[in-house]
Amino acid sequence: MPTRKQITDTLRDRFTDVAEKGKTLGQALRVRADMAATRRRLRVTYSEIGEEVYRRLRDGEMECDHRLLSLKEQVDGLKAEVRLREAELREIMHSGFRPPERESVGADEGVHR
Repeated sequence: MPTRKQITDTLRDRFTDVAEKGKTLGQALRVRADMAATRRRLRVTYSEIGEEVYRRLRDGEMECDHRLLSLKEQVDGLKAEVRLREAELREIMHSGFRPPERESVGADEGVHR
């Protein structure tokens, strides 16, 4: 049967192991958080670059190839879509919720059993 000292020593060793693992996990989590913050800053920087290139393309300050022109047109289309969605949201908020529109009247007729 283990003595009190042996039990104490065993528990102390296990707590030390747990503490070391906790310290390691804490360091790893800090590094992961730093990586995530760096990735966010990178996305923001990419966004700023893209906005600047788009502005220059729009204002004719920059020559563009087919790929840049295609991306500019895609951005223009997405901006138009956002404006439509914003208008739709304003109307919903102004007039309240409206019932969902049915796509076709005959679609439910073939379901009868």
